[in-house]
Amino acid sequence: RLVRITRRAHTLSQLLEDGVSLRAADMPGADDLMLRIYAAMAQKERELIGERTRVALTAAKARGRVLGGDRGYRPGSGPDAALAAVARGVAAERRAHRLAREVEAGRATGAESMAEIAQRLNQRGVLTPTGCGSWTHTTVARVLTWAA
Repeated sequence: RLVRITRRAHTLSQLLEDGVSLRAADMPGADDLMLRIYAAMAQKERELIGERTRVALTAAKARGRVLGGDRGYRPGSGPDAALAAVARGVAAERRAHRLAREVEAGRATGAESMAEIAQRLNQRGVLTPTGCGSWTHTTVARVLTWAA
C-alpha cells in the first residue's frame, strides 16, 4: 500500500525525482502520476485524521476526561512518601473496620452465608470497598479477612 511508504505527497515526489522506482502491490499498473495523486489523497486523509483526533480530544477534555498518562508522577512520591503511605494504610484500615461492622450488621439480620450477607448489604445500599459494583460473597469474605 502506498500509504505505508509515506503520507506526504512531497516525500513521494522527492523519491520519484531521485529515480526510485515504486510499485504498489494493490496497484501494479500505477504510473508516476497516479502515485502522486494517491499520495496527495493520503496526505489529505492524514490531515483529516489529525483534525478529527483534535476535535475528539477537545470534546473529551470538555467532558472532564483526564488526557495523557501520569508521566511517572505519583501522589506522595516526594519527601513525605512514608507519611503518605502510613496515612493511606490508616484510612484503609478504618474503611475495613467500618465495612466489617456493616457485614456484621448483615449477619445479625439472620443471614447465614456470605452470599446472604452480600444480598442484604446490596438491599441496604451499602457501598462496596471500591465504592462501585455490588457485594458478592467474595467481597464479604475479603472484608472480614482485612478487618481481622
